[in-house]
Amino acid sequence: MVQLCPGDMSLSFHLTPEPHLLPALLAVYSLLAVRRNLVQGQQGDGCGHTVIGPESGTLTSRNYPGTYPNHTFCQWELRVASGKSIILRLGDLDIEYAEDCSSSSLKIYTPSSANDSYGPYCGNMNGVPSTIQLTSNVGTVEFRSSAHISGRGFLLSYATTDHSDLISCLEKGIHYSQQHFSKYCPAGCKNVTGDVWGNLRQGYRDTSVLCKAAIHAGAIADDLGGSISVNLKKGITLYESASANGILTKTGSLSEKRMEIRKDCDDVLKSRHFTASSSWTEKNEIGELIIWSPDRANVSSKGHPRAWAADIRSEGEWLQIDLGERKNITGIVTKGSTNNGYNFYVKTYQISHSKDGKAWRVYKSKNGKAGKIFEGNINDQQLVRNNFIPSFVGRYIRIRPLTWYQRIAMKVELIGCKVLQKIRQAGHPRSSKPLPKPTSPPSESSTLPDTIVVEKHSPGFNLMVILVVVGSVIIISTAALLLCLCCKRRKTGPRMDCSFLEVCDKSAKMQNCQRGQLQPTESEIITYTSEEGLSRNFTENNLSEYAEPDIIQVGITAQKAPSTFKPPLDDGYTIPLVVSHYDVPFSGKDHEYAEPLSNPEPEYATPFVEQSTETEQSSKKNVCIVKVVPAMQEAL
Repeated sequence: MVQLCPGDMSLSFHLTPEPHLLPALLAVYSLLAVRRNLVQGQQGDGCGHTVIGPESGTLTSRNYPGTYPNHTFCQWELRVASGKSIILRLGDLDIEYAEDCSSSSLKIYTPSSANDSYGPYCGNMNGVPSTIQLTSNVGTVEFRSSAHISGRGFLLSYATTDHSDLISCLEKGIHYSQQHFSKYCPAGCKNVTGDVWGNLRQGYRDTSVLCKAAIHAGAIADDLGGSISVNLKKGITLYESASANGILTKTGSLSEKRMEIRKDCDDVLKSRHFTASSSWTEKNEIGELIIWSPDRANVSSKGHPRAWAADIRSEGEWLQIDLGERKNITGIVTKGSTNNGYNFYVKTYQISHSKDGKAWRVYKSKNGKAGKIFEGNINDQQLVRNNFIPSFVGRYIRIRPLTWYQRIAMKVELIGCKVLQKIRQAGHPRSSKPLPKPTSPPSESSTLPDTIVVEKHSPGFNLMVILVVVGSVIIISTAALLLCLCCKRRKTGPRMDCSFLEVCDKSAKMQNCQRGQLQPTESEIITYTSEEGLSRNFTENNLSEYAEPDIIQVGITAQKAPSTFKPPLDDGYTIPLVVSHYDVPFSGKDHEYAEPLSNPEPEYATPFVEQSTETEQSSKKNVCIVKVVPAMQEAL
């Protein structure tokens, strides 16, 4: 019988009645050992912390940063995508020095090229290049030790040459003076020794290691690495601790600078509905029944001191969240029971998600084949955040607790943002012409309704519009009624002012008093004396020969009233039809002024026009004038 021990890869033999099977079992063991070495990319007993990713990774000697053991050996095989090459960053080197590094050393080389070899290195970083670039996509790192007294060993990171800004897991914010900078963090920095102070909301103390702070903030995943963007700002008085992505930061004091590591799509998502596999019903001291229902599972809910708790203590329990629509989900925040007298919380859990509530998918990391296990709470009060890298799109999220303390109980909050989904029309043939771009971002729903524009107005504005409309109707109706009354009175009563005639009766004989065509100038105004005006006979044909002045009519009044102007006795006082008194022609005499009449008898204004010869008609333009006739002459 052959027993395999994968932990230390030891092999023990026991006598069996069929020794002919021994060669076959040894072959199987060899294949398993080779497969294990290829998967982990390392072999030997001197290997320390190792994370080998598809584009980057981190390697350390055994017990780093403690003293590495005597007589050890480790070999790592690094491999990136074909067509790329490898760049290595040596973060720390402390190997006991010996001549020619014969006792302990670090060596880097390319197996296919004898010229692409670096080392052996020993001693410290003095005289050793911090950056090494290979010419191949495959590289080998070897570390050997013999009897020695002290030495931390080494820490080495690698990435593809696409990331020339690769940094070590040990670099801190105080190592940079730029206000803004971007760097590439390798995979595997989470479990490397180094402290972090602060949190994502406040920022991080500049003495924190950069890559661990970026993992804590959710900017990168530890098993993948990635680029980070950092802003250095003025420090704050106190940095509060927080737990996120498996890293618990420390509470720190004032610092000169603080680091802000921000990322997009990092808003709190509003949860529409919570459901659960079961709920615990508690009977308190006075006999009341209290249900730890799923609607108490919202972290943002301040009205419920208790959380959701499962009735059954098994791995089959779950808590489900409905967001109402599909969202891009980038993280989750969990909390325990948060109630005095209870200490319930979930230690580890898995996540499943669905777009329709029917087909569910277990969340996996980018390179993982099994469902990812998230680290939860370590007490019932502290908020713990985990980021989904990569993120996923879903409407329903189901949390399945794996381990817990005393009882399954938790509060939950999701992090993410809206999804901008492209519209794909099915059932239509492809056209060579490009489809028109949508004018608004599509919704996450399956069908987009027609756009409806709704205008909202305040009640005060609507009332004002109604009042204006009603007032306008009333005014127009009143004016029309007055005009009709005036027209009727003209037919049966005394003569009206020609300003009314031009509206009431378009066929009246006083067409020369209608407005609309001519506006006389000073040279075109013609006046007549009282005698000349009385001797003229006005007919319809005479009036039609004159142009219609576009001026305000000052003519026959509708009622008899005493005049406030007295004309001279020797000449009829005429008033041309003009708007302004500056338009009155100057006769060469002194200006005439109005004097009050002692005789209160009424006077009438009678229009006079000129009836001239054909030559005069062709050279002159006639306008409507008003002549004031004395009452004595009218009586004659």
